[in-house]
Amino acid sequence: MVDLASLIERVEKCARLDNALDVEIEVALFEPDDVTKSCRPNNAGTKVIYTHVNGRETTYRADDWTMNKPYALKRLRAALHQDKSHD
Repeated sequence: MVDLASLIERVEKCARLDNALDVEIEVALFEPDDVTKSCRPNNAGTKVIYTHVNGRETTYRADDWTMNKPYALKRLRAALHQDKSHD
């Protein structure tokens, strides 16, 4: 489980584009659906591996979340709020 509060702090402090942070954000915000059941960073932490419900895996670059920090922070804060409402 991702510590969303810590991730939010690191995004707030981020002063430049950061692919590794983009990967962490992508994984933290992932929600399973009918096609994709999970995601995780690759071993290098540079891309995201999605696992589909049929077992197939695909690897992609993460969205450039740190390019649009206000949007990333809005999504992360909403996810944090949603997590806290389930406690």
